[in-house]
Amino acid sequence: MQYKEQKIRICSNLPLHRQSGVPGKVCGALRIANQIKGCVPILHSPVGCAFQRKINTFAPYEITYNLPCTNLTEVDTVYGGHEKLVEKVLEVNKKYHPELILIISTCAPDLIGEDYDITLDEVRDMIDAKIIYDTGNAKRAPVGMQSALYSLATQVMEEQDKIEKSLNICKLSYHRTDSVDEFVDILEEMGAHVNGVYFNNNTIEDIKNIPRAELNLVDFPADWVLYAEKKFGTKYLMPPRLKIEDSLTTLNGFAKYLYAIAGALDLDTDVIEKRKKEADEKLEKYRKKLKGKKIASGFSVHGGAMQTLIEDVGMECPVLILKTRRMNLMMKDDAVKHISNSMTRFIENHQGYAPEVLINPTTEEEIKAMKEHGIELCVGGMENNMFEYLRNGIKLFDMRRMMQISKMGFNNSVNIARETYKIVSKEPKSHLLLGNIEYSMRNPSLSNYWADIVDIFQTCWHCDCKD
Repeated sequence: MQYKEQKIRICSNLPLHRQSGVPGKVCGALRIANQIKGCVPILHSPVGCAFQRKINTFAPYEITYNLPCTNLTEVDTVYGGHEKLVEKVLEVNKKYHPELILIISTCAPDLIGEDYDITLDEVRDMIDAKIIYDTGNAKRAPVGMQSALYSLATQVMEEQDKIEKSLNICKLSYHRTDSVDEFVDILEEMGAHVNGVYFNNNTIEDIKNIPRAELNLVDFPADWVLYAEKKFGTKYLMPPRLKIEDSLTTLNGFAKYLYAIAGALDLDTDVIEKRKKEADEKLEKYRKKLKGKKIASGFSVHGGAMQTLIEDVGMECPVLILKTRRMNLMMKDDAVKHISNSMTRFIENHQGYAPEVLINPTTEEEIKAMKEHGIELCVGGMENNMFEYLRNGIKLFDMRRMMQISKMGFNNSVNIARETYKIVSKEPKSHLLLGNIEYSMRNPSLSNYWADIVDIFQTCWHCDCKD
């Protein structure tokens, strides 16, 4: 296993970094900067901001080693930080010889209204690198990522002649864009020209050439996507986000997505059914071993394993465990209710009977229900107390593991089935060292001490999110 993959596997299982850490827009902007070859970000900020961002709370395995900042002081917030910023840009250009300098604004310069256009006009002819600044123009989360992407669209992308039947695969940097090999192969066999995969270790030239494509495949219509459509005429297509039955992890869901792409670019569709059949044949050996076995599942929307295990593998889900605390921080009650009802209907349609639905149960109530229904495996994540499950002989398919094995393609279903079979085939380890810790009832992946800190932070951070 490569070093980066080892870091991702270890760090993505740490329960703390996304819960009591402060993500903030700087972390989001740095994630984008780290995906661009030869890019050196400059934080226009006090020194503390730069120090706190060495380890990114969005991705603790992704360390930003070179993170210069302008070291703003109280005096600079009164008189402005223009001179310090000019000095730092010249220093970075001389020391690192970057291809791109991305100035990331922070709270202090935002409050005093720093004029970055004046700075860029002054230094542009004095340095070799291209220089842009984070516009702060983002209307939706994750704000830092969206703002940085909008800056790339408005300050780097250029008008280009369109390539016929061409597309860009655009995933936000917290998705693994290095896992689209099968997707690219299928699209090219259908007759598409894949202009690029973004944003993942791209060059400045790659980003300039984004407008050559006729279509952007995106997760949602972010600000930069809408700008690219209006400015360069590059249309966009996104998968269904809240339709449980159209999950891209299932064979039918992914095929439906490919048909939509084919319709947008007039591509050959015979390839779709051929590839789908090949994956279905690979699934058959796992289907024989897993069909009819019983699982419990937590929330699962467009990227979960539950849909694949029920629809493609033939497993049953007699127990649905819905813990709404985390969902309610991000969504309104109606959206949470819609997802819950959709999951229940999906399960009932496939297995012929409705699951028992547990809303915000205790761990004891979960285990009792799972034992009554003969559950062998729970498909869950940080909301589930895996150590209590293991002590009671219930195995767990942790969704953090799901993120590590996910691929864009029909074979994603095969990966999920293979991983499920591995877990089901092993005896649960009930005497793990971490199992001796007393875990929180509300936040089962954390001890009571850290769970209290998380509650304080999330109460303050999300208090107005649904207003």
